[in-house]
Amino acid sequence: MTRFDEFWPLYLRAHRHRGTRIGHYCATVMALAAVAASIALDAIWLTLLGIALGYGIALASHRLGDGSRSLVLVNPVWGAVADFKMCWLALTGDLEAELARHAGTARDEGDAPMIRTPR
Repeated sequence: MTRFDEFWPLYLRAHRHRGTRIGHYCATVMALAAVAASIALDAIWLTLLGIALGYGIALASHRLGDGSRSLVLVNPVWGAVADFKMCWLALTGDLEAELARHAGTARDEGDAPMIRTPR
């Protein structure tokens, strides 16, 4: 898989559960913060540490969030690009529509309320 437009729908299907997405948001913020700290402190090792910790959190979010596997082995570059795109769409409020278009649903059982009221 060499084109991002082929990878993106697969990525969204793998991240349709809210818990998995939250893990990826945290991982992305951590990696960006580490890069910023690395620049501010002139310590390249912080970038490497931040990226490693970010990947660890993202991988764990799949196991803990929905039991799925990460797409890091499919294409790690497109995975990183997709993480940034997913975060941006979440920040701008456009992620639900994108999930509905590519993953078949904007809401799933992971997004349902924990307490259900009888009808």
